[in-house]
Amino acid sequence: MATVASVSLLSEAEFGCEHLASVLMQDGAVNNQFKTSFIQTHNSLGRRDASSKAASSGLLKPRYTCVTCSEPFMNGDRRIHTEKTGHQFYMESRSRALFCQGCEDLVYDHGLERSRSSTPESSLEVAKRRRFSDSSADELYVKSNANKRPCAKQGVRGLFNLGQTCYLNVILQTMLHDPILNTYFLGNGHQPHDCTITDCIGCAVAEAFADFNTIDKPEGFAALNLLLASWRASPTLAGYQQQDAHEYYQFLVDKLHGSAEGHREGHAKGCHCFFHRTFYGKLRSSVTCDKCGNVTKTEDPIVDLSLDVQAKKRVMGGGGSGHSTAPTLSGCLESFTSPEKLMADVYNCDGCGGTPQKATKQLQIKKLPAILCMQLKRFEHTFAVSEKLEGRIDFPLSINMLPYTTNPDTAVDKSRYIYDLSSAVVHKGKLEAGHYYVYCRQGEEWMLFNDDQVTPVTEAEVLGVDAYLLFYNLRCLSTASS
Repeated sequence: MATVASVSLLSEAEFGCEHLASVLMQDGAVNNQFKTSFIQTHNSLGRRDASSKAASSGLLKPRYTCVTCSEPFMNGDRRIHTEKTGHQFYMESRSRALFCQGCEDLVYDHGLERSRSSTPESSLEVAKRRRFSDSSADELYVKSNANKRPCAKQGVRGLFNLGQTCYLNVILQTMLHDPILNTYFLGNGHQPHDCTITDCIGCAVAEAFADFNTIDKPEGFAALNLLLASWRASPTLAGYQQQDAHEYYQFLVDKLHGSAEGHREGHAKGCHCFFHRTFYGKLRSSVTCDKCGNVTKTEDPIVDLSLDVQAKKRVMGGGGSGHSTAPTLSGCLESFTSPEKLMADVYNCDGCGGTPQKATKQLQIKKLPAILCMQLKRFEHTFAVSEKLEGRIDFPLSINMLPYTTNPDTAVDKSRYIYDLSSAVVHKGKLEAGHYYVYCRQGEEWMLFNDDQVTPVTEAEVLGVDAYLLFYNLRCLSTASS
């Protein structure tokens, strides 16, 4: 009989761990029974309906099914069960990954994973025949599965709606498809095992990136930990009432910034953490006194640009030409950065002894972020009424942001200011009862993510939607503007 000691040196290369090796290297009934139980547990979990799982309050945390006796346990109860019975292998409910209580970690075994991908009729036979020494079979398996898949086939997984959580789904999908954030979270970015923050949003997002990119399954998954961490971090988000996707984006960016190592809370202190450099820009407000010419400048951090749709319609409308011209994103940006007249009761000029004066105010972008979010303000709130503004706004696949910045040099390298569209979030329905979905660029293709439903679409379809949020990525990160 193989023991843990006798296989410890070989287990890392051939088996998931030394404890698993001590079982799989045995011949006879023990080995075969374990493999049979493994496949039966895998198939049993796979037959559960995803929507019923999402509705279960117990699944805010994963369950672990004992491979030996098929009993489900939560995290703490699992250890007690192992101490009583000696059963130390469990299958995690979300990803159906194998967990070893002896290692207190998820483990991966090549042969068992092959048995998952086989047909139900042959899976057990594959597991029984498996021998790591059969190098020709292993080589064939690697060659047939290690090839790079087409971009359009990667990352096309939806997110289950857990009860009016479409606002979270669209923002998370946007982040999951962003190449900058993929490089960070799938590289040496936020490390959950080193993090000491309670209910850390960074850890929850890192887990979502790992689940989204490492589990080779076409069906959707639920961002349960991110939802729970968001609820705990913000009482206004807790519960199943509808939330605004734009406000959730601002919340998520703020919490990610707070989770970064070495971040600084005060933006005036000059934070250089990854999330600050990625998401935060700077907006300059200049107020010029019409009487004395005194200029007052203030600069504030921004994580997005909120663009007034109504103002843009006034500027870009068809006028008296007999036909209307669709408002454009560039027109909206021009309106946002155009000088605006202020009345005397609004501005007190220091150059005029602090007396009220008429003045001209202008907003310009001092610093652009690597990921630029632009909100087309469709929700209007007044003392009398709250309403949603409908209507399509033309937006491009690429945009030059130089004209809207404080840089007066038109001869500057424009590549520092060119942005490419990465996602477009759409809100359908009424102000108090609507639904969000998002279009994301996937390689050279576009995909529509409507909760757990994923559909390929054309560029023309994307450019024809009534967008609420637009996400653009700086094309040349090495020459990012400062």
